[in-house]
Amino acid sequence: MTEQSNITASAVNDLARLVALEEIRALKARYFHAVDTKDWPAIIDIFTEDARVDFGGELQHHVGHHGVTEADADPDAWVVIGGAATAKVIEQAVGSIVSVHQGHDPLITLQSADAASGRWTLYDRLEYGHEVMHGFGHYDETYRKIGGQWRIASLTLTRLRVAWEDTRRTG
Repeated sequence: MTEQSNITASAVNDLARLVALEEIRALKARYFHAVDTKDWPAIIDIFTEDARVDFGGELQHHVGHHGVTEADADPDAWVVIGGAATAKVIEQAVGSIVSVHQGHDPLITLQSADAASGRWTLYDRLEYGHEVMHGFGHYDETYRKIGGQWRIASLTLTRLRVAWEDTRRTG
């Protein structure tokens, strides 16, 4: 193999890697957009049929706020399988509120041409009437490329901090 063909093969591999990384970034952007615009069918399509999605650590931060009690706090109910179940649990969580989700600083690792993992830094603002939650944490995810399209194969949300704001005017 000549030096020129080695360079060309390397450039093709680098280009394929960059394309895959950008496709995964676009996938996550579609996720955030679908959640905040309440596009439940789009959420279904973002996940694999067997995706494991774990929002179980989320619920503890809502106890004592916007009507959530300890009796409501069943973290197992927030661990679901598949895109349809994921869309349903997200709809239950944010379907009737204003939400803004932002993902930053993606750390994406390609394991192969059709498998990857990633971590995203998360900030979200969830408006429950006069109570506003500011959430900070991470999404840890795996991805699979199926039929030429990247999909989220697993997602775990970990909260690092939650700050509640009461927006009622006092005085």
